[in-house]
Amino acid sequence: MHKPRIYLWNVLVKGYIKNKLPFDAVSVYKQMHCSGVWPDEFTYPFVIKACSEMAEVLTGVAVHAHVVKNGLEFISMVRTELIIMYVKFGELGLADFLFRTMVGRDLVAWNAFISACLQLGYAAKAFYLFRQMGGDGIGFDVVTVVNILSICGHLGCLEIGEEIYENARKEGIVDCNIIVDNARLDMYVKCGNVETARDLFEKMRSRNVVSWSTMIVGYAINGESEKAFELFSKMQNYGVKPNYVSYLGVLSACSHAGLVREGQAYFNQMAKSSDKDIKPRKEHFACMVNLLGRSGRLKDAYELAKSMPMEPDPAVWGALLGACAIHQNIELGNRAADLLFEMESNIGSYYVLLSNMFAASGRWDRVDNLRLRMKEKRVRKTAGCSSVEFRGDIHIFYAGDRSHPQSDAIHSKLDDLIKRIKSIGYVPWTNSALHDVEMEEKEVSLSTHSEKLAIVFGLINVQQEHPIRVMKNLRTCEDCHTFTKTSGDHDRFGSSWTLRRTAEMRSLLKLTTVESIF
Repeated sequence: MHKPRIYLWNVLVKGYIKNKLPFDAVSVYKQMHCSGVWPDEFTYPFVIKACSEMAEVLTGVAVHAHVVKNGLEFISMVRTELIIMYVKFGELGLADFLFRTMVGRDLVAWNAFISACLQLGYAAKAFYLFRQMGGDGIGFDVVTVVNILSICGHLGCLEIGEEIYENARKEGIVDCNIIVDNARLDMYVKCGNVETARDLFEKMRSRNVVSWSTMIVGYAINGESEKAFELFSKMQNYGVKPNYVSYLGVLSACSHAGLVREGQAYFNQMAKSSDKDIKPRKEHFACMVNLLGRSGRLKDAYELAKSMPMEPDPAVWGALLGACAIHQNIELGNRAADLLFEMESNIGSYYVLLSNMFAASGRWDRVDNLRLRMKEKRVRKTAGCSSVEFRGDIHIFYAGDRSHPQSDAIHSKLDDLIKRIKSIGYVPWTNSALHDVEMEEKEVSLSTHSEKLAIVFGLINVQQEHPIRVMKNLRTCEDCHTFTKTSGDHDRFGSSWTLRRTAEMRSLLKLTTVESIF
């Protein structure tokens, strides 16, 4: 064919994208450009999607320039793909600018932007967009409902999620929709309400492998390992074939419970399976490294990582580094950190984890060297924050935060609470404080961690019959974990404590639930 028409070029680009070959798709676009074929509004959505999947920022920016040059930047589907691309590049400001200046933002554009923010970890931004969408008078559909239920799961906004679902049900948007029911399951388990999730699971008219896997993972992250194993067996008895997420759930359950032998058995089932869909992936190796490492088998964890049939990713070495920090194996932890920094040199959490390890062993010279290295590489630590829902809003706290309108009351009550639990045995875990300062200063630093501020805000504001759900964007430190558990030791509080409350604190994929008397 001497000079294929634009339609045929578009089909070829689309075909490569559908088959997950983004580099080939961009290569075809370059050939088309060099051939003098003029691209149209159907060309760029697929080319931009290819740039997103390649994570090639410069290529994406160049394609954006072509879009502008060809006068197609205001076409809705082109603009939407550009917004998603910049979210994936981490350029949230650019994505937001393109969205705000978009002419005729329709429901598809809103859903796409919200979904992209959610998938890339910007749950708070996605929630804000949903609120803004309602303020602009845009109605929602099933896709919106699924997105917002997932957002509420990430942020711990159970009441908001339930209210939105109920409104959608009354309007007939979500009637008997298994995708929506699975999203509800996910929301409930992430918010720690496992009993309600199981009740919904049992009442579902139809269940698929996603439903079973969500429930299994839910039990795992909430520390109910035995129920996860039971449901996994029941799933197979019902003739539902487990997928890789199902196995990730039982491996996580083993990891939370420290069941090494059982975890190895499940892992071996996957490795020996003839089904390529359940062969161990990087996530499963990371889970096994975590399980072995946390149980003290650091050498076995390291050997497993080195023997992987694929290149270990940061999650694998990060799991090993975390285990080394627990067992204070600085030599192996340093080795894992070096491998991490080769892959992901700008992610601050890995530096902080290594710094924690050096600080806990009193090696402040190594801490200072690490901080200097972070400064030279311009590595920034992600600010830890905790959020709590109250009256349809999300209140966010940072360590030492005094910006909240109720700041004085929060700090006053927190001081009183710490004095009370010290009287029953709480001892601040000062190894968590990464400063070479006196013990008293370390305790002051620990006393205003974001989790503690969020819990106390809940005590002041949330009604007694309702639980306080605190969500942390980073891993909860040992001191805050001890603080929460000690506060829940209700047998030792005595008559001076008048409010019986349930405090739920979730950090990453681990949920700590304690019954507390305050």
